[in-house]
Amino acid sequence: MPTVTATAMATTTVSTSSSLPHKVSSAATKGSLSTETTLQSLYNRAARAFLHRDVAVTFTLLNAAFTLLLPPLAPSPEPLDAHRRKWDILRITLETTVFSSVPDLATLPQPLRESLLLSPQSFISTLYARSLTLFTPSSLPRKPSSAFLPHQILIALVASSLKVDCPDFGREITEDWLSKRGQYDFIPSTGEPYHKVLELYCLHVLPRLGEWEYVREYLSYENELPSDKRRELFLALDALHAQAQESTRRETLKPDILPSTTPTLSPRSLSPASSSSSLSTTSTRTAVPVSPRPKITRQQSASSKSAVSDATITKSPRQPSFAPPASPRDLPVDHGLATANPPTSLALIRSYLSHYFTAKKIATLFILFLIPLLSLIIRRRRRVETPADQVRRRLLEARGDSIARRLWNELVRAVLDTVRMGGGGLV
Repeated sequence: MPTVTATAMATTTVSTSSSLPHKVSSAATKGSLSTETTLQSLYNRAARAFLHRDVAVTFTLLNAAFTLLLPPLAPSPEPLDAHRRKWDILRITLETTVFSSVPDLATLPQPLRESLLLSPQSFISTLYARSLTLFTPSSLPRKPSSAFLPHQILIALVASSLKVDCPDFGREITEDWLSKRGQYDFIPSTGEPYHKVLELYCLHVLPRLGEWEYVREYLSYENELPSDKRRELFLALDALHAQAQESTRRETLKPDILPSTTPTLSPRSLSPASSSSSLSTTSTRTAVPVSPRPKITRQQSASSKSAVSDATITKSPRQPSFAPPASPRDLPVDHGLATANPPTSLALIRSYLSHYFTAKKIATLFILFLIPLLSLIIRRRRRVETPADQVRRRLLEARGDSIARRLWNELVRAVLDTVRMGGGGLV
């Protein structure tokens, strides 16, 4: 009996211990299924709210979903990997759309409002670091690595960097992913994923940076893609390069395009009798440009006529018809004069002085005013005042003569002295 009882107890213990893992695994499976169902239901509502541009509802549903989506425990496939990718792509798309547009700040959640204060480089860097943390297994004692980043997330991040005009960071994270791919087999990084990443890198990121020669060199050394795929990339790259060159050429020629200055003639012809009279009346007609200029008459010199020859339209005697008066937009404009810089104040003063103070006027001024003034100054400095001079000076001061009269008296005295010296043979 004791032997039977012990055997029965051992059998019961073994059966109980063997049934426990099945119960735990079934409970975990039920929990995973319920989580997936909840995430799918939330995703449908969030996608619908995003399409209707309801940012607040979409952001609320995103926060609810990421409370259930934590980083994986081990570097192995999980049932929640697909949901993790979908929700992260939706979060990147929402935040990039808000960052690159002009949203209504009153209805915008506070975290999204704070992200608007970041620079494009900091904004994309924040999204990238968050995605690395989400997909790197938490059990590994290492920093988040792009080796665990799915190619769909990388493509979304690179597209966001291009949208916010930060292609340098898109190039950096793409090259980091290309250098670390293939370390884990459960993360697809060859075949179609590799081709999609390489297409985005060679046809969008590097051309945005102007690295045309580097793209061709990179593709020439690439040996993983099939030859037909590589040929398609080369053809698409050549088409993009030609389009970029044409756009650059148009932008360069745009400032040099000028309106047509050829006068148009009326197709109607006049009779010979009226053509001569019309030619006589229109032969002196001068086109007036849009910019104001001084009036030009026929009594000008030949140089003046040559300077405005492009502004005068004359009729050839062989043309029996004439054009109606041209509108201001059809008239030729002297762009050299129209775009000339205005004269400075110093140039205006110099022009005014050169017009009024000629050589003859300066010589006359020197004889009439400067010589008497210098004579008066020299006389006063050289001569020692005698009592008679003092009396004469006091009498002149008592008379109250003005400075002009004194200069006139000094001029007369200088002239008389000159005549006296000439008569004495001293000059």
